[in-house]
Amino acid sequence: MEILKIYNNNVVSCLNKKGEEIILTGAGLGFKKKIGDTVEMNKVTQKFVLDDGKKKKMNQLVQRVPKEYFGLSEEILRQAETVLGKKITLSTFMNFTDHIAGAIQRTKEGILLPNLVLMEVKTIWKEEFDLSLKMIDYIEEKTGVRLPVDEAGYMALYFTPEDQKERENRSLEMLQYVTDIVKIIEAVFEINIDRDSLAYMRLVTHLRFFIGRVMNKELRDETIVNENIYKLLVANDPRLLDCSRYIVAFVKKELESDVNRAEIVYLMIHITQILGN
Repeated sequence: MEILKIYNNNVVSCLNKKGEEIILTGAGLGFKKKIGDTVEMNKVTQKFVLDDGKKKKMNQLVQRVPKEYFGLSEEILRQAETVLGKKITLSTFMNFTDHIAGAIQRTKEGILLPNLVLMEVKTIWKEEFDLSLKMIDYIEEKTGVRLPVDEAGYMALYFTPEDQKERENRSLEMLQYVTDIVKIIEAVFEINIDRDSLAYMRLVTHLRFFIGRVMNKELRDETIVNENIYKLLVANDPRLLDCSRYIVAFVKKELESDVNRAEIVYLMIHITQILGN
């Protein structure tokens, strides 16, 4: 197969026999290559079909994520596949690459996002969390940046079995709640969130876990979140307070459950990320 596009040294695209554009990953696949060169198939570790929707997301990712993070992400996910048997999809690859890039940037800037499900992740997905701790070491070795242990918790969620995620997070009822909360956010801030954007995907992922915790009556410990974070978020954008009140009222009505300050702060953080995009 001939190279159609070179994303970076480790990620290229080409056409398969069906005429579909596919993404190929592997160490050095794009190194010193040009369009039209033959792909060295012995270096290929992953193959993904690239449809129109994923092509848009991939292009967004390439424009704003340093190229070296693609190779970093590919190697980590390959380890997850080898050690845990985790099947890697293109969506997982893109989302994980985006997450790693964001985590490294936040750490460089001294910003810590507290992981409100860290203890649960360490307990429920011990193998995945242990691998994530090793990958924290690997990231430091490659970039010189030491990510906090909270990020190991976030990483571990990318390594969990897909069917387990679906059982816990993807019921039709839960998806409806998530959709309704997104509509509340759009109404309060008078925006239309791009459903193809990576920021939207991150928001929906968080809302699924949030609704899951509400339904299971396992809200986060309020002592985890610093009150100053809440005050800073509200001071920067007072609309966040109105939005959170509407969401709390919605949850109270539909799920007959209260929402504590820790959950509100985390929601505000994700909404702020949407506004920033």
